[in-house]
Amino acid sequence: MKTLVQRISAGVAATLASVALAASAQAAIGDASATDVTLAGQPADAFAYADGWNPHAGPSGDTSGFDSAFAGYGSGAWQLLDRAERWSGFQNTGQLNFSLTETTGTTGEWSVTNTSATMNMTLDLVFAIHAGGRGGAWLFDDQMIQAGQTLDGTWQILWTNVGGNVPDFSNVTIFGRDIVLTPIPEPAEYAMLVAGLGLLSLRSRAKR
Repeated sequence: MKTLVQRISAGVAATLASVALAASAQAAIGDASATDVTLAGQPADAFAYADGWNPHAGPSGDTSGFDSAFAGYGSGAWQLLDRAERWSGFQNTGQLNFSLTETTGTTGEWSVTNTSATMNMTLDLVFAIHAGGRGGAWLFDDQMIQAGQTLDGTWQILWTNVGGNVPDFSNVTIFGRDIVLTPIPEPAEYAMLVAGLGLLSLRSRAKR
């Protein structure tokens, strides 16, 4: 049976370890925030960071680093949309095509293109980077990408590795959920819609 002194010592040790771990995590995350990745000129809606997490891992990627952090933004299951190692590009086999360029190993640009000519897309889009044994994820909530549209963005890494340096990225993984596809109106349908709205306007004026 532990004595009172032993219990107090164990409690103090646990508290100090917790404080040290929190301080270490804070030092690692540094200035990283939702503003580090942009799309269409806008910063991400939310940011999640995890030590020892690689979103690129596994056949379907690993969403454990941001599942709970982004839970309040939607309810659907995350899908792996595409991923790329630093020295190889994206596969681009779906409706959304991605590109990534690096200015340095810690900064660069990226883009997403809706390749459909007839379907607009709205989704929760996550851009995730693995660097220095750590992972960061940026959420673009209810992101609209119109048919044939390309959205350009920027990215940067601001957290540090175990040596206290900002690491070069090793891979990028893209996830999506709550995907909604909406057909764009055919020209004839659009003309009928405009005509119908015009008729309603004339009737409204006549009543007045």
